[in-house]
Order: sequence, then structure tokens, then C-alpha cells
Amino acid sequence: MAGKQDFKGDVVMESVHTHEHSIERELECVSQVPIFQRLSAEQMTSVAQVTRPIHAEKGGAVFSTGEVSQTLYIVNQGQVRLYHLAEDGREQVLRVLNPGDFVGEIALFTDEIHASYAEATKTTELCTISRASLTALIKKLPPLSMALLGALADRLKSAERQATLLAIPDALPRLAGYLQELTGHTTGTVDLPMSKQDLAAYLGMTPESLSRKLRQLATSGIIETIGRRQVKVTDSIKLSELAPS
Repeated sequence: MAGKQDFKGDVVMESVHTHEHSIERELECVSQVPIFQRLSAEQMTSVAQVTRPIHAEKGGAVFSTGEVSQTLYIVNQGQVRLYHLAEDGREQVLRVLNPGDFVGEIALFTDEIHASYAEATKTTELCTISRASLTALIKKLPPLSMALLGALADRLKSAERQATLLAIPDALPRLAGYLQELTGHTTGTVDLPMSKQDLAAYLGMTPESLSRKLRQLATSGIIETIGRRQVKVTDSIKLSELAPS
């Protein structure tokens, strides 16, 4: 199998593989995606017919910065993280894609070069739809175009929220603001959508700083950490007082 260069210039083996097309597998995949869920069964089958699966091992690159973006990627199983590399080599996590999440829709509207890296954080199966196929589907299925516009609007809001958090110089209110959004400004237990290492990179913190701030919130009786991926907010009022207004 041919290799490719990673961002350091070293040759690495391809870790994304195309699987045999299965209409049942693709229907399972597209049915998880909100932009397709309002389609009829017949329309969803039309989407599944032009969808192709790929498989990525843990740590495998789904795509890299500088590559031409001509594909919509949908996570069926597993997880993919999107990140930039700063000039000093540090990672800035942009988003983490879980089953039903997708990336690449901007390529439908403009010729685009990937400005980020996409890497599988565990063994992952994705469904892909080419730009040409998805453009044809949009023309054929008007509800799909409105759903895509809604998804783009949500993506923009999410990017604006992250930019707002990153602009806060103090790490504690940055973390408090994130947890407040994650819990919907209420008490209760939530699953972190990404590893703590990725969450630290998403919030522009070091893993050590994130751990210290989580302990500080826990010591103050505001949260409880449960295992590695759950946080219970026990005092939403105190959390809101720490979060940016």
C-alpha cells in the first residue's frame, strides 16, 4: 500500500481503507445524521446508494491540511478529532466528531483546501459522499439543502462560542463556561464528548492545567468528576458565577 507524508515530512503508511459498499450499512450510517433524518425512506435510500464506507485505525489520518476537500465525511462508528497545529507544534482541537457527526460540507459550496487535520481517536468507520454526488442530491431533494444550511449555521455558532471562550485569559472561567454550555445551564451529569487531553487542547489549556481547574471546581463543591469521561454539576449557580457573562 502506498505511503504518504505526514506534517513532519516522514513517510507513514495509509491507515484509511475503503470497504465494500453495503446499502444496509450505509442506511444505518446516514440515518444517524440530522440533515438526513427528515427525508423519506425512499429519499434516504437515494443518499445511501451514493455513500461509500472507509475504515480508519486509531491514530490514522482521515485527511490532512493542504488536501483538496471534495468529500463529506460522516462518522458511523468511532470518533474523529479535527485539529490545527500552531507554529510551535501545539495542537488546537477544533471539534471532535462522534457517531452521526460530519465534516466537509463547505466543499459543496466552494473549492476548499483542508485547513485542519482529521485523525481517528479509536477504530472508526466513516461514510463518505463525494461532492458531485451530494450536489446532485441537493438538486433532487430540496429539503436537504435547507437542512445543510441549518447545519452550517449551527457550525458557525459553535465556532463563535469556542472563539469567545478562547479569548478569556483565565482558564477557570473558560472551563466553567464550557461546562455551563455542555450541561445547558442546569445541574446534572454529562458525558464529556472528548478525552480530557483533547478537551484541554480545545480550551487552549495544558492537560495539567485542566486537571487542576477540575479539582478546584470539585473542591469548591461545584462539580464532581465521575470516571474519566463524566462530570456532574452539583451547583449550577456557582458555576454560572464563574462563567463569563
